[in-house]
Formats: sequence, C-alpha cells, structure tokens
Amino acid sequence: MYYPREEQRDFLFTLSSLSIWMIPAFAFIAFLAQSGATIAIIKVWPATIEGVVTSVQAVPSNDSVELYEYSFNTPDGQQFIGAAEQYRTPASAQYSVGQNIEIKHFALLPSFHLPREIYEGSRMNFLVFTSCVAAIMLLLTVSIYALVRQCSHARDDIHY
Repeated sequence: MYYPREEQRDFLFTLSSLSIWMIPAFAFIAFLAQSGATIAIIKVWPATIEGVVTSVQAVPSNDSVELYEYSFNTPDGQQFIGAAEQYRTPASAQYSVGQNIEIKHFALLPSFHLPREIYEGSRMNFLVFTSCVAAIMLLLTVSIYALVRQCSHARDDIHY
C-alpha cells in the first residue's frame, strides 16, 4: 500500500533531484552565450571611452570577417588592449589602423570592456545569460526547499 506521506516524500525527492540535474544544463547554456557575462558586468556601471584600432587582419577563408585589436587608456593612466571580430557586409565600413572607436567598459574595473558595436549588438547574449543565471538560482532555491521539506518529513515520521 502506498501512503500519502510516502507520495509526498517521493515527490519532494523527485523535485530536488530534477532541480539539481537541470543546473548543469542551464550553466552550459549560459556559458554558450558569448560575452553575456561581460555585458552583464558592464551594464552594472557602464562607462564610455575612446580607443584606437591598433591592427586589422582579414580572415583568409572568410572575407566578411575581420579581426581587429584596439587599445585605450583610462583616465588614471592604465592601458588596456582588446581584440574583437567584425562581421560585415561588403557595404559596411571597415576598420583601419589608427581609427578611433568607442569602447564600453565597467567603470570600476576597466578590464571588462567591449567595443560599442559589439556591446549594443549582444543584447540577446545578455538576456540568455541573465535568464540562465536566474534559472540556476531558482532551481537552487527549489532544491533547498525540497531538501528542507524532506528533512522535516523524516523528523515527523518518528511519530507515525
């Protein structure tokens, strides 16, 4: 015979187990959201600064992609160097060495930086990353709740 308390305990165990097993899946999806974490950090306290393109390299096998490096100096004298890819159509402008570009960075820690075009074009990566982090927190909360309820069931079973 299957008692209601056993059913509740089984449900809580299943809920806790599924919650714990889903966390790596959401962590993997968050990892795949390119630059999602960087954008999330920059969005906390964004700052803008001018940078200079220091090198531009075309990808030999793909004419629509160019790799460029840029550098910028913060007001306190620190210099940062970054690299990015530009996906372009033949009609879009190419970067050239010495060209000024706008850089978005985290005001307290400028090592988190991206060119403005990438920052503005990566909204979906930011949304995927933050949604996955929120889902992980929710799953942890559900798992802890289920485990606490399982422990209270175990304590109450002494009386039955």
